[in-house]
Amino acid sequence: MKIGPAELYFCKLDPERPNAKFNRENPTWEVQIRTEDREVKKDWESKGLLVKAVVPDEEGAKPYWRVNLRKKSIKNSGEKSSPVPVIDGKLKPIDPNTIGNGSVGLVRLYQYEYPKKDKSGKGIVSVLMGVQIIKHIVYIPKPRDDEFEETDFETVDVPEEEEAEAGKFD
Repeated sequence: MKIGPAELYFCKLDPERPNAKFNRENPTWEVQIRTEDREVKKDWESKGLLVKAVVPDEEGAKPYWRVNLRKKSIKNSGEKSSPVPVIDGKLKPIDPNTIGNGSVGLVRLYQYEYPKKDKSGKGIVSVLMGVQIIKHIVYIPKPRDDEFEETDFETVDVPEEEEAEAGKFD
C-alpha cells in the first residue's frame, strides 16, 4: 500500500545503521510521516495506521498528526531483513542520510493482521517497505558546539621502575 505524499521527519534509513535506540537486539529503520490536513489524517486512520495528534508548545505553530513507521532489521525467523530502499522521483537511489526534516515523500507499507492478546479482535501491523522522495530537503549535519579542536599536547614517558610502583596497592 502507498501512503502520501506526506512530510517526513526523523528518517533513520541508513542500510548499515538501523536505529538501535529503542531495541539494541533488533534495531529498526524508521521514519515519521506528518500532515496538518484533517482529511489525510482520516485516510490514514481508515488504512489502519496509528495516528497521534501533536499540539506544539511554540506560539503560532500549527497542530499536526503523525505516524511512526518502522521495519525491523531482523525477521522473527532470525534472518536479516533487507534495508528500506530510498529513491527519488526518477526512481534513482538517494543517500538516506541526506533526507532533512520537512522533506516530502511517499511511503510503501506492508500490512498484516494479528490477533490481540486480550482476544478483543485483531490489530494491524504496518511495516515500512520503501520511501520515495518527491521534495528533497538536503540534510547537512552541523558541527556540535562542543567539538574538539586541534590543541597543543605533550606525552610523558614514565620510567619502568615508576610505572611498576604506580601499579602497586598497599
